[in-house]
Amino acid sequence: MKNKKMNIETTTLSTVPENERKSWVDVAFIQAGVYICVPSLMLGGLLVDGMGLANAIIAGTIGYLLSGLIMSLVGVIGVDLGRPTAVIAKSSFGTVGARVLVSALFAISQFGWFAVQNVVCGEAFSTMMNGMLGINFPITISTAIWGIIMLSTAVQGIDGLKWLNTICVPLLFIVFVVGMIMAINKFGTANMEDPATGDPMTMIDGIFLTLSFLACGMTVAPDVTRYQKTRGGVYASSFIGLCPAGIILLIVGAVLTKITGEYDISLVLLQAGIPTLGLIVLILATWTTNTNNAYCAGISTIMLLNLKDNKRAVATAVCGVIGTILAMLGFDKMMGTFVEMLGVFFFPVAGIMLVDYWIIRKGNVKNWKFVNSVNLAGIIAWVVGCIVTYFAIYGLMVGFFVSALVYFVIYKAMNIDKKEVSEND
Repeated sequence: MKNKKMNIETTTLSTVPENERKSWVDVAFIQAGVYICVPSLMLGGLLVDGMGLANAIIAGTIGYLLSGLIMSLVGVIGVDLGRPTAVIAKSSFGTVGARVLVSALFAISQFGWFAVQNVVCGEAFSTMMNGMLGINFPITISTAIWGIIMLSTAVQGIDGLKWLNTICVPLLFIVFVVGMIMAINKFGTANMEDPATGDPMTMIDGIFLTLSFLACGMTVAPDVTRYQKTRGGVYASSFIGLCPAGIILLIVGAVLTKITGEYDISLVLLQAGIPTLGLIVLILATWTTNTNNAYCAGISTIMLLNLKDNKRAVATAVCGVIGTILAMLGFDKMMGTFVEMLGVFFFPVAGIMLVDYWIIRKGNVKNWKFVNSVNLAGIIAWVVGCIVTYFAIYGLMVGFFVSALVYFVIYKAMNIDKKEVSEND
């Protein structure tokens, strides 16, 4: 449902009506816009520093393809139920567990991503204002201004995401590829075959780093895929939206890092003598990603605080303000730890949700039920999965499967199905 007068989305936790569903192309543009950002370039830079160009591209590609598969399987639950991730989690964590644990986890992660993206934009804008016009523009003020601007489309809702990404994504693809070609022409390719210069990274390490980077997006996929019309549309939008955008940005970041020592294309374009283009690209890339961050944070906050659906716009605005404050306080300095912990906390959630819907519920929306309190199987499995993910060798995948297995075993052993109710009960 929408506020007709303001054209602001008000469908938050309730089922998305059929007449408001979008085409898979619309959703694919939204998914692509999320991953066309500076952190995606940074991922390419991190991989190439640890394993060389060829291996970085192979590891990143495998990571993105695996992520596309997991995102699709989670996203299908969204289209089946027409509900966001925070609501879907009720079946595997219970009503209280989903609201208190899962919604809080999702909201905090989106605050963090909004902060990381916001400070990247604020710092670049201040740097370029100084370099182009000689104006000493404070980074904190720049960060605050751009945080507010980027919130404008997030507050509008799904249509704001759709139109922003439909316009920006094709332009950004062209500029990123052209920018890489310009950098190659200017700086040459002499350094392309140089060995890795950072801490050594194996192929498995590279794949898991990519999966950690994408962990949050995979798990909250239903926040957007609930607007799809069919399951097939989810697979199409997930793979076509996520993989080409992510892999191309990863390659651009890796190549730029090799030939210029800098993954940030806006700074490369500055060195190439076209700073204005660099600034525009950076702002649009950050905008398309941060709109989604604030939007998803708003949905989780509605669930967490038990607010009404029509408060989503206000919740989204508040989440964006919190993210902007975190950015102004220097949250980006914690980027490495933040990405690592996202993998630790989110992969067990994804594993639990997948085994709950696809194995226990047999992928049938008619079997979707939940405990009207806490589903102990989900909580215990999540804690075990987080511990295993953090401490085990190759813990990301091990924790993913362990959490799923523990959930299944405890669910059956405790006969939790006998305690569940449907929404109509």
